[in-house]
Amino acid sequence: MRFSFDFTNTSGIEFPVLEILKETGHTNEECGLPVAFSTQEKGVRVMGDASGVTISYSDRSALIRGLSLLFRYAKKDEAFDVYEEPYFDTLSPMIDDSRNAVMKPEKVKQMIRIIALMGFNAMQLYTEDTYEIEGEPYFGHLRGAYTPEELKDINTYAKEFGMEMIPCIQTLAHLGNIFKWNAYRPLNDCDDILNTSDDRIYDLIDKMIATQRAAFDTDKINLGMDEAHMLGRGRYKDMVGNEPLEKIMRTHLDKVITICTKYGFKPRMWSDMFFKMGTKNNDYYDPDCNFTDEIRASVPEEVTLIYWDYYSQDRARYDRMITNHFELSNRVAFAGGASCWYGVVPFNQYSLNAARVAMASARANGMREVYVTMWGDNGAACSQFAASPTLICYGENNWNGRTDDENLAEAFEAAMGCNFRSFTDFEKIELVGDRAPYGVESTGPHRFMLFSDPLQGKYDFHACKGANAHFAKEKERLMAEKPADNKFGYLYDTFITLCDVLSTKAELGLQLKEAYDAGDRAELKRIIDEVIPVTIDKLIVFHRTFRKQWYTENKALGFEVQDIRLGGLRARLEETVIRMQEYLDGEVDAIEELEAPRLVIDPNAGVNSYFAANWQAIVTANTL
Repeated sequence: MRFSFDFTNTSGIEFPVLEILKETGHTNEECGLPVAFSTQEKGVRVMGDASGVTISYSDRSALIRGLSLLFRYAKKDEAFDVYEEPYFDTLSPMIDDSRNAVMKPEKVKQMIRIIALMGFNAMQLYTEDTYEIEGEPYFGHLRGAYTPEELKDINTYAKEFGMEMIPCIQTLAHLGNIFKWNAYRPLNDCDDILNTSDDRIYDLIDKMIATQRAAFDTDKINLGMDEAHMLGRGRYKDMVGNEPLEKIMRTHLDKVITICTKYGFKPRMWSDMFFKMGTKNNDYYDPDCNFTDEIRASVPEEVTLIYWDYYSQDRARYDRMITNHFELSNRVAFAGGASCWYGVVPFNQYSLNAARVAMASARANGMREVYVTMWGDNGAACSQFAASPTLICYGENNWNGRTDDENLAEAFEAAMGCNFRSFTDFEKIELVGDRAPYGVESTGPHRFMLFSDPLQGKYDFHACKGANAHFAKEKERLMAEKPADNKFGYLYDTFITLCDVLSTKAELGLQLKEAYDAGDRAELKRIIDEVIPVTIDKLIVFHRTFRKQWYTENKALGFEVQDIRLGGLRARLEETVIRMQEYLDGEVDAIEELEAPRLVIDPNAGVNSYFAANWQAIVTANTL
């Protein structure tokens, strides 16, 4: 649409407004619909008709929210008067920049524009070691780390849109990548955990937090400290001996909080370690969790605990967990998830179903600080933009409490310029055979059907007849749904070419094993002469398409892992042709891998168990 904005009585809002127009494809022209601005005490009000519109806003966040309402209602060509006020004090997505994909600064800025339109007022960049620290040349080396100048620039840009940039780092575990360098190995306890008995780690943590202070204006900082399962059981134990986990955590926290206070930060951290102390089976969500006095004493009053739950669609679990958190602390935040960590394909409908339940509980239980995590586990193959339907759900819940599909679809189009249902339906790629129903569970068959070795077939028990046809059908559906000349058309290209590969690769292992067991030499010959060469050609196209997606969104470092994985798959397909030809020519009497039975991965879970396994676990039973 064409608008004519009057910036006469405003102060400094012209830049973000014009940036939003460029993002959404609208224009500012003299002949456009007149739009005036004014300020008010709370929230945002957008009212007008075909003769003109007024946006009244309380702050920059409300201003950008007002623009999204303008885009939605002005095109309806009827009078409107909409008032909204945010429910949450802080609503922030967490962009994972630590699993190889480090989002380019210009794409971070695009994400800022989009989520501001969606109704968010904060953002976290999850950086384990992907930020440079002065005097620490190995920290983030070859990892695409953000420079101090990049972080400062992002922070300055975010403020224009009312966006609070909140540092999100790790100060205990999840630091495995730094221990790949000899410079940091002496600071390792075990696994990916810092040795908290070594005072040198606090010099490093001081530098970490000082770096965040120099880049960001906020008083909030997420210190991480999650999933440190083996804390105190490695070098710490050798140096100090056995000590209670509660004592180790509290001693470490006190030291890190002192550093935070020095730099003017109020710390947040994930809460799972405290809950696992109170369970017999190390289960964060155990309903029989029992907090001892020692566990309660290990939680400093200065820390806000973040309850994270990305999976459940059970309201009772959310209510129980929030209640249990308040037993530990009166400072509690909630973090849901936009499921983009299962491979190339996001689980948007699944995450939406979970988000609706989670938000109902968060509101009912008085949560004021909410985060939406977008993890990139095991290589960050999924575009975080592809998972945006879940973000719009959180944003709409924040501003108007409405999470019905009709409202989400209108808001999504205003912010993303894309079809909401088409994005949620990316998940249909995964609905192979008798897999979990749409939006109910998160199983990732595309991942293991793509990477399962054609000869070894570690996951072939879980492949199914009809998978090839399913992916061929999904390819045609996505081609029909791909928007013309859309800025996110490259996402469709990735999914289309992925489905094309799987239309011949998904059942390849089954076909080889069946023909081999039956002694069907003609079928084996057909597979190596026709099926595998076609699959390799399709794989090459997917590799190139996926490369375009990666380099559109992310820095270069990290893509070498995708090259290794997809190149390795191609090499194994080529090796399969060679091995099978040797067998057909009588040069070998048997194919060892095909002689082996195909076993269920988890005998206790059956065919539809959770399959979002790491690439390393899928491709081989041997050591990488």
